[in-house]
Amino acid sequence: MRAAFLSRVSQNRLRDGIGLGVIAGAATAGTLMGFGHVRGATLQPLNAVAHMFAGSRAFMTTGFQPAITGGALVIHFLSTIVWGVLLAYIAAPLNARGRALAPFGVGMVAYLVDRFVAPSGMRPGFEQLLSSGETTFVYVVLAAALAAGLRVSTLAESRD
Repeated sequence: MRAAFLSRVSQNRLRDGIGLGVIAGAATAGTLMGFGHVRGATLQPLNAVAHMFAGSRAFMTTGFQPAITGGALVIHFLSTIVWGVLLAYIAAPLNARGRALAPFGVGMVAYLVDRFVAPSGMRPGFEQLLSSGETTFVYVVLAAALAAGLRVSTLAESRD
């Protein structure tokens, strides 16, 4: 029999983590668009994420441009998926209390890494357009969405 690349358990954790990341990506993208809407440029904070490949043009793009907005969404979702997969692996062996706290720990680590550890070219970019409080709120939404997704996946596992 051929050896599998990932064990069945790892495949399930990876799948769960991707799901968690997609939920968190949708929630945080909506949050960014909400902050942009208040400023009259709904997509600008989200488009700023594209600075990684589009440079300063991404910060000035206020509306939908396929390359900028599409690229920003891809980068944004890839990032939240990484955090979701990390959470899935961290939370798997934890008890109920640990599983309840783990998403907030991951959200805090994401905030610290994005704000203080990552070089400027690898930071999300929206922090340059939003206030400090708004930026912090994006990470609170990230943690809350990860927590909600983990809770739902835990409930689904307990039914099986």
